[in-house]
Amino acid sequence: MLNVGVIGLGGIAQKAYLPTYATMQDQVQWYLDTRDLSKLTKLANQYRLTAAGTDLAALDNLHLDAVMIHAATSAHYALVKHFLEHDVNVYVDKPLATTKEAVQELYLLAAQHRKLLTVGFNRRFAPMIADLAQLPDKNVIQVVKNRVASPQPAGEAIFDLLIHPLDTALALADFPAAPTARYSMHADKDGNLEQATVSFAAQGMRVEAGINMVAGANLEEATVSTTHGVYRVQDLSRLEAYTEAGLTTTQAPDWAPTLETRGFAPLVRAFINAVTNQTDNPVAPESSRITHQLLADMVAQLH
Repeated sequence: MLNVGVIGLGGIAQKAYLPTYATMQDQVQWYLDTRDLSKLTKLANQYRLTAAGTDLAALDNLHLDAVMIHAATSAHYALVKHFLEHDVNVYVDKPLATTKEAVQELYLLAAQHRKLLTVGFNRRFAPMIADLAQLPDKNVIQVVKNRVASPQPAGEAIFDLLIHPLDTALALADFPAAPTARYSMHADKDGNLEQATVSFAAQGMRVEAGINMVAGANLEEATVSTTHGVYRVQDLSRLEAYTEAGLTTTQAPDWAPTLETRGFAPLVRAFINAVTNQTDNPVAPESSRITHQLLADMVAQLH
């Protein structure tokens, strides 16, 4: 059985990860860690997981096989570096870091210590996105995330939100090496980002990823056009296929948990399996570097 630490118990951990961890206790001994003692006690009791403590030393003393980092983005670099230097496999929420230099340094450190560094790009593991990725003869890929009245500072929006559709689009395009991207951005009078788009060409495909922070609805769509049809996934749970035969609509099964449909549970299982069996990283470092580099280049253009 693996010993795995969990550091950071905020919203993303509570919604997307702790319910998954609770179902895997036959494979993993989970150890929760957060600075907030009352939150630690409450969540450990709620999910029947072990409370490790309120600081890094509590996890360091456990001789962990892996750690799941769900802390704020600003803490990712220091935490990832700490655990890799302690020879612990690392899973961390996206983004890994917000500069190309930091991303490169951490992946090199993981390679030096021969440990996994897996970034939580859950959409790659969402079943319907995986189905789109397998389509042959793709020629246009468009992924957009719409939010209602949510303008926010540009750098923050790019790394917090644009990262989702961009990585999905790159995955659907099979991660072309060093794509030459074009960026477009629109801000409101206060300088907050309203829309942003990344577009590039790859292997005969036109690829576009974007966010609209002032849309009339919260909706995420991934559309793949091929020579034999157009296929659209909405909110990771509804697939529309337009072909010569007409429109076919498929919904995620009612019995399928949301964390399965959204890819979180499959990704966690893939990471735990890779640690257990010492197999390849389920989120290839080179693919992750491409996503982070395009985002960093876009932020650099803002300045």
